[in-house]
Amino acid sequence: MATATFLAGRRRSAKRESAPGSGSAVVMQAKPYKWNKDKGIPFNYDTTSLRMTAPKRPKRARERRKALWLVHSLDKFSNRRRNCHRLAKQAVMHALKSRNRSRRLFKRERRKLWIQRVGNNSKLHGIPYNQFICKMKEANININRKILSQLGVYDRAVFTNVVQLAEPNWKQLKEIEDNKGKKEMMTVEELDNIAIPYIEATIPEVYTDPTIRFNRQVKDWGVEYTIDVGDPEEWRDQLPKLPELANFQLPDHMLNNSRRQLEEVPVQQRFKLPDEDLDPKYKNFMDKVRAFQEDEAEKEAKGEAIRPKREGISRESWFDDEPQTWF
Repeated sequence: MATATFLAGRRRSAKRESAPGSGSAVVMQAKPYKWNKDKGIPFNYDTTSLRMTAPKRPKRARERRKALWLVHSLDKFSNRRRNCHRLAKQAVMHALKSRNRSRRLFKRERRKLWIQRVGNNSKLHGIPYNQFICKMKEANININRKILSQLGVYDRAVFTNVVQLAEPNWKQLKEIEDNKGKKEMMTVEELDNIAIPYIEATIPEVYTDPTIRFNRQVKDWGVEYTIDVGDPEEWRDQLPKLPELANFQLPDHMLNNSRRQLEEVPVQQRFKLPDEDLDPKYKNFMDKVRAFQEDEAEKEAKGEAIRPKREGISRESWFDDEPQTWF
């Protein structure tokens, strides 16, 4: 590559004519493609004195470049950031960066909002968001999240039709989702079929022992089963003094902590029938009961005196209109 070497004076002395060699000299190298091909010198050199002319931007150009930044700052900033070129340029550059970043953040936030709205509307139909989008793809329903969110806000009936096409069994799923975490409601007959056999298994002589009274009351919250055990004479003496017991309620002073809250146990677990094969304590208890009943039968066969028994009491007595009393 060929190079050309020339001498040039300082910029400040470029306007005046000076003798060759005066002032400091700067060695300039110009590339061949910038040369003036006719005269063999670069195009930005003065052909008469072979000195570089000082590049000078027109005043209008300088004003136009300043105005490029001031135009953006006039209506958006105040104080010096509005009038001063340097501060205005910095403020405008910062604002343009923020605007560029905000354009991308806006798209991101919009998509989050659409997903949230579609998810909320799909949950109203018993389907999670991810399953709803999967079902739509399987059903070849090509509706973007923006339109789905607008349908859920402005025309939910159309959104329901879309859900019906994507998942025809959404009503069953919604029923399961609505009942999730709720207590299972049982009828009075179901409660009786669970509680009464449990009482009969844990108290084998509930229908024959004269020192036992039982009652059943149906209330708004469920069924209450009460069993009173004791000497009839003592009950007759205590009941007039304690009206709560007469209504099958325990007074607060009989409880250690009447306001304590107990964890609710499912009915099936609370009234689970004991099994002699699995529960050794219950097996020993039933062995003693059977031995006592056999002893009573032998005494009765020999004509010996045995304890009195109640007659005419069975499972149907739980459903009598009149409660059992000690009087």
